[in-house]
Amino acid sequence: MPLDPVALAVAMSFTAGCASIHALRRHADTVTLALSILATGLASALSSLLAARNGLLLSDPVHSWGLVAAANL
Repeated sequence: MPLDPVALAVAMSFTAGCASIHALRRHADTVTLALSILATGLASALSSLLAARNGLLLSDPVHSWGLVAAANL
């Protein structure tokens, strides 16, 4: 079975993340805040990439208003 460097990097990142969460377990509020900021940033980046891929760039203010209004529901 060949060694996949991407899978190895993902596994190492996951293990490092779990180890850091375990090491900082006494600061649960700070870890929760950091993880929620990280999750929000990743969700924003993913939605921006999907919007750009589907041609929904937010450069036109007229079309952007509908997306912003729908997000605030």
